Amino acid sequence: MIFPRNFKLKQFLLGAAAVFMVLLALTGWGRRASAAILSPFTGLAGWIADSLGTAVRALQPGRLGKSAQIQVLKTQIDELQTALASTDDLRRQNDELRRAAMLPPSPQWQGIRTEVISRDPERWDERMMIGAGEEDGVVVGAAALVDGQVIGRVLHVNRHTSEVVTVLSEECRFGVALEGSDAVGVLRGLGEHRWVEGQPGFLVDYLPKDIAVEAGHSIVTSGLGGWMPGGLPVGTVLADRTDGTVLQVKDAAYGQLHCAPRQALGIFHFVTVMVPRQPAAPRQSR
Repeated sequence: MIFPRNFKLKQFLLGAAAVFMVLLALTGWGRRASAAILSPFTGLAGWIADSLGTAVRALQPGRLGKSAQIQVLKTQIDELQTALASTDDLRRQNDELRRAAMLPPSPQWQGIRTEVISRDPERWDERMMIGAGEEDGVVVGAAALVDGQVIGRVLHVNRHTSEVVTVLSEECRFGVALEGSDAVGVLRGLGEHRWVEGQPGFLVDYLPKDIAVEAGHSIVTSGLGGWMPGGLPVGTVLADRTDGTVLQVKDAAYGQLHCAPRQALGIFHFVTVMVPRQPAAPRQSR
């Protein structure tokens, strides 16, 4: 059989290449030569892999570099300072309006963090003793909060302890409002009759009988009376499971809502009591 000249040339080149690869693999000088030839390509591949890894880590949450984290924190500080300035401006306007109406200035508030030291076994989610009292600045009527949610109010104050009743207790009453509206009412605990629509709850009485309200609407403190700050979350509105009614009209005179607390009342170990901030005592001149 006669092969074309090009075919024989290709066979010779393939054979020579195979012998050359064997020499590169089996001899020291061959391995060094191949490493020198391939090193630019392996270095480039390593650089690409490192760059991709850095980019992926930067995109992952919590993996920002320190410089980027500092910039994010600075932005958040600027936002908080802006919000604080807006709040201060609103407070000044409110104080001016109160002075014009000859009302006392609105109080400033401070929190007293304390531990729950005991509970009533028969009324576990209604009544508890806390480890702060008159000496710590606790006052009767002050709001008790857990994770920013109002769970009740201070009923009695001793020297170093206080008694708190939750929104489920019949002894717990304070002013509340429908969030985002002017409708205000009075929260009233139900005690042993606290089960409302299959869960522990409370009532809100003396609301306007014609207000528009839906299930899930938020109930907040009204701030009226000066016992506690306004706008603190307390609970949510429930609907009757049989007919879906939300607002009950009582004696054709006022509206009543069934509500559930926003915070589970039997599992926390610490509360924050919000009390009016006492003005600093004036310095005595020497």
